[in-house]
Amino acid sequence: MSEQGGEVLRIEGLRKAFGATEVLKGIDLSVAKGEAVVLLGASGSGKSTLLRCVNFLEIPSAGRVVIDGTAVGRERDGAVLYREAELIPIRAHVGMVFQHFNLFPHMTARENVMEGPRTVLRLPRAECRERAGRYLAKVGLADKMDAYPSHLSGGQQQRVAIARALAMEPRLMLFDEATSALDPELVGEVLQTMKDLSDEGMTMLIVTHELGFAYAVADKVLFLHDGRIHEEGPPDELLVRPREARTREFLRGHASFRLPEAEF
Repeated sequence: MSEQGGEVLRIEGLRKAFGATEVLKGIDLSVAKGEAVVLLGASGSGKSTLLRCVNFLEIPSAGRVVIDGTAVGRERDGAVLYREAELIPIRAHVGMVFQHFNLFPHMTARENVMEGPRTVLRLPRAECRERAGRYLAKVGLADKMDAYPSHLSGGQQQRVAIARALAMEPRLMLFDEATSALDPELVGEVLQTMKDLSDEGMTMLIVTHELGFAYAVADKVLFLHDGRIHEEGPPDELLVRPREARTREFLRGHASFRLPEAEF
């Protein structure tokens, strides 16, 4: 956990429907600079959809997303309209790490990390190369810069993906089940990298089922259920003394997470 500053992200009344199915049913959320916010919830609760709406991989059906004090999109006749030209810089400064690494197999680790700054930010090649080296070193892969993805473990590939997002120097990092595709013995190295980023003051919105990590790192935990924020609070309250029956039921299903004082 780190010291926090002004608001980086504010979500107001966010809704998202796919056809007749409403996945998000009115989400209100604020994330301060330097804050680590963890989203918990069962499959289908809307966690991943919420993240994808924050960086506009999915366009919200209603509500507003405010980043660094600026509301994204323009209101007209009661609706919010989005232009692709407006969304490109938003996506560039809201980094996202997915469950699957999606690295280019024909590129080295360094080349994968250079790609965003080169093609999106259009930085000089020398600067892209310097950034790639710096961020690969930050995630502990200084000795793997010239390795291809097929020669890296799953944990190393995910750390390359984190470095790739960091190389865009985002204001906000989104993590969508970043460890769920990894073998159990590789999970720890990725979680440690994420914890280090949080300790350094990176603003983070994290979807995870790793409750021990959430307890150690989160400033705030939100439990989503049926497209709504069902309960929220600091980790030593929500994870230990949850108020809502549905939250307690969810936490009982995670037998690997137990604290002596846990009340569920």
